[in-house]
Amino acid sequence: MLSSLSIEGVALVERASLDFAPGLNVLTGETGAGKSLVLGSIGLILGDRADPAWLRPGAPKAAVEATFDLAGRPELLRALQELEVETEEDRVVLRRELAPDGKSRAFVNGRGVLLAQLRAVGDLLVDLHGQHEHQTLLHVERQTEFFDSWAGVADERRTLETERAAILAEQRRVEEAAARFERDRAEEDSLRADLTELTEIKLDPGEEESLLRERDRLAHRERLLTGLGEALGHVSDDEDGAESRLKRALKALRSAAALDAGLKPLTEDGEAIAESLASFEARLDAERGRLLEEPLDLDGVEARLERIHRLKRKHRTDVQGLVALREELAERVQALDPGGKELERHQRALRSRLAAYDERHRRFAERRAERFAAFARDVGARLRRLGFGSGALRVGPTEDARGRDRVPIDPIPIPALEFSFQPNPGEPARPLKRIASGGELSRVMLAIKSLMAERDQVACLVFDEVDQGIGGSVAEEVGLLLRGLGERRQVLCITHLPLIAAHGARHFQVGKATKAGRTVTSVAPLEGAEREREIARLLAGAKVTDTTVRQARELLTAATGGSVPHRGPRKRSA
Repeated sequence: MLSSLSIEGVALVERASLDFAPGLNVLTGETGAGKSLVLGSIGLILGDRADPAWLRPGAPKAAVEATFDLAGRPELLRALQELEVETEEDRVVLRRELAPDGKSRAFVNGRGVLLAQLRAVGDLLVDLHGQHEHQTLLHVERQTEFFDSWAGVADERRTLETERAAILAEQRRVEEAAARFERDRAEEDSLRADLTELTEIKLDPGEEESLLRERDRLAHRERLLTGLGEALGHVSDDEDGAESRLKRALKALRSAAALDAGLKPLTEDGEAIAESLASFEARLDAERGRLLEEPLDLDGVEARLERIHRLKRKHRTDVQGLVALREELAERVQALDPGGKELERHQRALRSRLAAYDERHRRFAERRAERFAAFARDVGARLRRLGFGSGALRVGPTEDARGRDRVPIDPIPIPALEFSFQPNPGEPARPLKRIASGGELSRVMLAIKSLMAERDQVACLVFDEVDQGIGGSVAEEVGLLLRGLGERRQVLCITHLPLIAAHGARHFQVGKATKAGRTVTSVAPLEGAEREREIARLLAGAKVTDTTVRQARELLTAATGGSVPHRGPRKRSA
C-alpha cells in the first residue's frame, strides 16, 4: 500500500506529509482548496510530465516522495524484481524532483532512474482513475488478463500461448529444412561432385603450411647441399677442420695437466666440447645424406598445392573452411533420402501438432465466450447500483482479432479481449478508452474493480471524479463499493459527497489559507469532532449547525457500523 506521501514546494503546498491507512482513504475540501495538487503530486511520482509552473515561487525545488509498503504482496515484489528494482524491507520509495529550469529527476529507492523506468514501476503500484494515462484497465492486454483471471481461464491461455510460440518455432525449422531439401535436390549432382572432390583430396587442416615449407626446401636443395657440405668440411677437415684443431688443442692441454693437476677440469671441459662437436658432425653428415638420397618431388608438391588453391578459389574459403565444407556436404548428401522421407515425417508431426492446438484453441474460445454474459451481468448489476440504470459493459474479441484473415499454416493466435461500455439502450457500445466523462469512467472502473479486487495486482487505487453528477442512494452505493474495495486493496478517493466520505477508514481535509501574506494549501487528517464538522460542511455547505453536525455524526455511525473510524497519528502540515 501507499504508506506515506510527502509534498514540498509544489504550487501552493509549502510542505505536506500524509500518512495513509489501509482500506479507504478519503480527501475532502472546498472547491479550489487544492485537492488536485495531491492528485497531481501522485501523478508526478507516476511519471507525468513535470510542468515548471508547478514549482512554488521562491522555492529552490519541488519534490514529491511516496513510500510503498509491499509486505504480504509477493507477486508485486516479483514484478518489481523483473524491473530490476530491489526493495528494502519490502518497501519501495519513489521520488521526483523539479528544478526551476524545468528539468526533473526521478529516483527509485534513492537511485536515479529514467522517467520511463519510473512510469513502469508506478504502473505496477498505482491505478489512478480520473486520468486516462494511468488507468491500466484501459489497455487491451490488461483487459484480456483481467477477464481471463475472472473467468478462470488465464492459466489455459498462457499454456496455449506457450504452445503457439513453440509451434511457430518448429514451423520455421521445418520450412528451413524443406527449403534446404528442395535446394539440395536441385543441386544434387553438384553436391555429390563437390563432396567426391573434397573427399578424394583428403585434406588435413595444417597441410597447406607443411607443403609450402616442403616446396621451399626442395626448391633450394642444391644450395642446402652446398651449405651442409661446407659446414661439414669446416668441422671434419683432416688439417684445418675444427675437429682436428680441437684434438691438437686437447693433446697440448693434457700434457700441461700432467704438470699441473689444477688444469684437469679445463681438460674435461675440452673433452666434453670434443664429444659435442663429434655429435654435431654426425648430424650434419646425416642431414646431407638424407638430401642426397631423397627423390626430387618438387613437381608433386607444386601440383598438390595448385589443387588446394583451386579448391580454395572455387569455394571461397581457406583449408579449414574446406575441411568444414566437406563435413557439411556429407551431411547434406546423407539427408537426400529417397523422396525426402525424413522431411515428410517432420511435416506430418507438425500438422498433427497444429491440429491438436486448433482443437484446444476452439475449446478454450468456447469456454471463454460462455463467461461473457455472466461477466456483463455481474458488472451490469454494479453499474446499476452506481447510477447507470440501463448501462451495460460488453466484452469480446478486439476488432483486429475479429477481422484477421488466418493463414492456414499459421497457428490461430489467442484473440485479445476488449471492454465496451453502452451507457443507454440503442446507443453503440464504445471502448472504455473512448468514454469522455471522467466521472462516468471512474464509476465504470469502480464497478469492474469491485468485481475482482482480490485478484488485482496494483498496490493502491486512486479515484477522482467518481462522485461527479451523482447523489442520494447512488452516492451511498459508491461509498459502499469503495469501502468494500478497500477491504482488499488500499483506496484513495477525492470526493465532495458526505455519503462517500463517511465510509473512509482515514479522512484528510485539504484547506487553503493565507500565511505571512502568501496563500498556502494544507492537508490534515481529521478525527472525532473535526471530522464530524467536515462531514456536516459537505452536507450543508458553509453554514454548519448543531443539526448538521448531529446528522454528520449519525451518518458516520451508520457508515462505520457503529465502530470508531481508524485513528492514526494526528499530523497537520502546510
